[in-house]
Amino acid sequence: MADRGFRRSLYVGVDIRGYGAAPEQRQRKWQEILLRSLDRAASATGLDRARWSRQQHGDAELAVLPHDEPDPLVVDGFTRRLEAELRQHNEDMVPWARLRLRMAVHHGVVVNGPNGYPCRDAVVVRRLLDSKPLRGVLQQWPEATLAVMLSDLVYRSVVEAGHTSLRTDQFRRLAVREKEFKGYGWLWLPGCSDTIDMYARPIVPRFNSADVQARPYVVRAEEVSDVVVRGRHRAAATRGFIGG
Repeated sequence: MADRGFRRSLYVGVDIRGYGAAPEQRQRKWQEILLRSLDRAASATGLDRARWSRQQHGDAELAVLPHDEPDPLVVDGFTRRLEAELRQHNEDMVPWARLRLRMAVHHGVVVNGPNGYPCRDAVVVRRLLDSKPLRGVLQQWPEATLAVMLSDLVYRSVVEAGHTSLRTDQFRRLAVREKEFKGYGWLWLPGCSDTIDMYARPIVPRFNSADVQARPYVVRAEEVSDVVVRGRHRAAATRGFIGG
């Protein structure tokens, strides 16, 4: 018998950097700003957050969007607007009080369960969200307010296929090895217009204080896509550049 709960939708996961080490009053404030920023970003781009199925965890949210919420609008307009909301909030904040987010986007199978989504694609978005490259980029580049990781499927079907205003040279294809997941994600820093050389400045993950001897996660050349980007020469396509 067919599973009536089976469907395909867009997953969007967000997580606040540094939440666990923040005092309770700041945690509460960050929660408020997180929800307000997500709501405003959705409203400004014509998305209906009231229809999103959301799992909230204090410093994080995993949302499954209705099938009629366009993927390109979420990847492009919503993400840009979210970054603008965060940047506006952070303007008058001291560095340690700024709200900075990781975000992961994946499209796949959704199956409802008694305590979440018992399906592989729900795991994929969580692994991308918790990946060392995504954590490391916010640690190493404090100018970034929002770090986004698209799954390979979303990148190729939405960005590379030309359904957004985003350029392919704004992304870097990185290997993700997180628990049982091994795959690729496409990293983007919306709002950052400066050239970022990933080879000169390797991505370093966030470590616990007890793990000070851990080695940094260094982006190797073979982890960057060797595909030709919109007709550019391969050498140009694999340079460490992220645009805004």
